Amino acid sequence: MGIDNALIAAEFIKCDKIIGLHYDTFGYIKIDHKEAIDKFSRAGRELLLMPIGSSINID
Repeated sequence: MGIDNALIAAEFIKCDKIIGLHYDTFGYIKIDHKEAIDKFSRAGRELLLMPIGSSINID
């Protein structure tokens, strides 16, 4: 799923905070991180891009 489809999916499920996973793991799914974050921000949503091997706590 690309950036634009991810925005559509976020709107569909009414989610304002999105966690990006599995991007940049293969050459054909590399994304421009700044472009992705900016597009989500302009749509009123927050995109959290998780680096490979990282974790977060969800409260």
